[in-house]
Amino acid sequence: MTVSTANPACVAATEVDTRYKFVVALKGKLPPGVAANAASHLCLGLAAKAATEQPDLLRKMSFLGFPDADGGRHAPISGLSLVVLAGRPAWVRRLRDQADASGLLYTDFTAEMTGDTYAEQLDRMQTTSEQGLDYYGIALFGLRDELDPLTKKFSLLN
Repeated sequence: MTVSTANPACVAATEVDTRYKFVVALKGKLPPGVAANAASHLCLGLAAKAATEQPDLLRKMSFLGFPDADGGRHAPISGLSLVVLAGRPAWVRRLRDQADASGLLYTDFTAEMTGDTYAEQLDRMQTTSEQGLDYYGIALFGLRDELDPLTKKFSLLN
């Protein structure tokens, strides 16, 4: 099998800029399956948002091709740190507000986006005020120096 090495989303290993990182901050005490689902949706949404709204950041995300010994490629996977944190619900909401005010690349995920079909999820979102949303988490991408102060209260997810 021939594996393409010309993936436009990937950068050379020498181009990885470790001043950047990913953060997923989740509401503490979510059941493991709910936390995994939320984190997965958040990461997908963050990459899609970067691609469509801030394509200059997509290359900063440092996606690499990881070749194995048989010549197979496992790509794209970022060469950057991605930390998954947990904290109080109020901290998740505050982090979202801070990210929005700072112009950071972020996406959020709420309880209203789960269960039933996507159509019912959209209906729930459209009938719930922002203050009524139950934030499960937020994913951010940016410079470590900008993200670290915003997430210092959070703990690593256990």
